[in-house]
Amino acid sequence: MEWEQLLSCERLSGMSRANEGRSAFNSDYGRVLYSSAFRRLQDKTQVFPLGRNDYVRTRLTHSLEVANVGRSLAQELADVAMAHGGQGAVGSLLSSSAPGDIVATACLAHDIGNPPFGHSGETAIEEAVAEAVADGLCPAEYAPFAFEGNAQGFRLLTRTCDPIRGLGLDLTVATLGAFCKYPCPNGRQKIGAAARYKKFGFAEQDVPTFCQVAASCGLPALGEHVWARHPLAFLMEAADDVSYLIADMEDAFISGIINCDDVLGQLGKLGDFGPELMASIARERERSGATAAVRYARARAVGACIRALRATMEQVYVPMMEGRLQRSLMNSSPMAEAYREVQQWSVENIYSHESVLRIEITGFNVIKSLMRLFLRWVSEPQSVLGRKIGAILHANPKLSDDRHYRFLHVIDYISGMTDSYALQTYGTLFGTRPI
Repeated sequence: MEWEQLLSCERLSGMSRANEGRSAFNSDYGRVLYSSAFRRLQDKTQVFPLGRNDYVRTRLTHSLEVANVGRSLAQELADVAMAHGGQGAVGSLLSSSAPGDIVATACLAHDIGNPPFGHSGETAIEEAVAEAVADGLCPAEYAPFAFEGNAQGFRLLTRTCDPIRGLGLDLTVATLGAFCKYPCPNGRQKIGAAARYKKFGFAEQDVPTFCQVAASCGLPALGEHVWARHPLAFLMEAADDVSYLIADMEDAFISGIINCDDVLGQLGKLGDFGPELMASIARERERSGATAAVRYARARAVGACIRALRATMEQVYVPMMEGRLQRSLMNSSPMAEAYREVQQWSVENIYSHESVLRIEITGFNVIKSLMRLFLRWVSEPQSVLGRKIGAILHANPKLSDDRHYRFLHVIDYISGMTDSYALQTYGTLFGTRPI
């Protein structure tokens, strides 16, 4: 892969508008930042229940932090690329703001397709469709149905943010390439008998769109409708890996789920906190309290991860640019074992905490119930109930005769809800709160 193509500022529409003093990639960042889909992330749970306190992260604040880490990693990769022969025009491109803007935008959008209540919401959508098919409330062609937040995000960025033109936010192909962590449709995650990707990055109907992205960016095909990742997609993934695990540790402490010693012990594995640093953290704890010590440890752990990932990029740069790198940067790094250990500790001590499980169960039941109800419109659009559902879903009357449109519209509507709006809609439609 060549950086001149990988950093292409071509847009899906083919249109470009010269903004003096502003690059196409900086424009991409603004398009995502000011979109209603991104704004709705402020009311989508990251891990902990909404309303527990106003300190813990939502999907929106998490995405902003991921973008910040991603921009730092992009600068590190640009330096590595320059050392591997980036000269002349390529060197100027790499040393510009382009890599950082692209990665930051991809990071900003990385959760934009997630439904309310995260993975619990994804499971609820899938089970609701399966049960509706089994009960005859939904056509058999929709079974089995797999909902994937990454694929929904790609659909949103390229289609539903602008349903009239069908262009979404009309981002550059470089940004869309960096956004797509799993460049294949559902069912193509394996190459031969071997798994290349653990998930899919776009729906079958969006294959032509990604074909355009891949061709413009010069992404090599690994098989039919399977491509190598854009190198900057590795950075988006790594920024998320760094941000969520460390931030969840801090939020769990603020929420009273774990104590300061737990945080310092786990983050110390990632940051390789030596005696000198631990003494500095202890002084901060004595002077300003446990919360200040946790914040300090969080910042040092993030910095340590960025440095480790820089070293990893130097080691895997060639296979990454040749499309041969299969593991994530974090799993390729020297801290991979420590990272997995902290992940497992978090599963057992944070993500399995009762307060987290309660919101997951609530969210599952809410989303599944709404899906089951709205899917009645897919099979019975002209029934009394079906017409009422179509009206409250604000369906396009010119398209509502198309059954597949109705199905996708239900998925778009549900996945686009915020947590609070989903709870409110459930309450009014199922009579658990006043109308």
